[in-house]
Amino acid sequence: MKRVAPLTLVIAVLGALLVGGAGGFFLGLVSTRAGKSFVQSLVQDEQNADVSHPTSLAREKFQLQYPANWHIKTEDYKYDPDHMFSIESPGSAFVMFVLGPGDTDPEHNLQLFIRQFEKLMGSPAIDRFETYGRLPGKGATLHGKLLGNRTTVKLFAAHENGMTILITQQSSDEDLPRVQEGMRLIETSFTLNAK
Repeated sequence: MKRVAPLTLVIAVLGALLVGGAGGFFLGLVSTRAGKSFVQSLVQDEQNADVSHPTSLAREKFQLQYPANWHIKTEDYKYDPDHMFSIESPGSAFVMFVLGPGDTDPEHNLQLFIRQFEKLMGSPAIDRFETYGRLPGKGATLHGKLLGNRTTVKLFAAHENGMTILITQQSSDEDLPRVQEGMRLIETSFTLNAK
């Protein structure tokens, strides 16, 4: 029997809780007229990503830049500036990072996340890729409907410098023209610091 690394198990559980909890919350929310209105307003309030004056984030293990009008969600109870955080647009787009020590298989981690999103999106179209910026790994872009809205979710898993890295990027397709440059800025600027 193949032994599952503890970090893989933790990442799988976190992923299931995040996707399941968020999915349950939003499915319950959109089942009411007020909830549908609330969700639609999230999508409609998106702004163009301000990439002309990016904000920098520098930590011991990594660094990146993000649009000036986006923010790191520090009020989230799971927030950990070195291991788990989300960068959110003014609307509903976000990029979430989960980083931790461990030697895990990127393809295995990616498959866990794809399965969780397939539960929410049904049968999304999936395109595979091998790098996030300059970081090699395993990635998939999912195109489908999430809560009735056409949505693109980009998932990426890597193992580098003794760290497991999981990245989730999500936006409604309607908002992609306004947030694409911001997501590209985060992706191209994300680098791991040398050991």
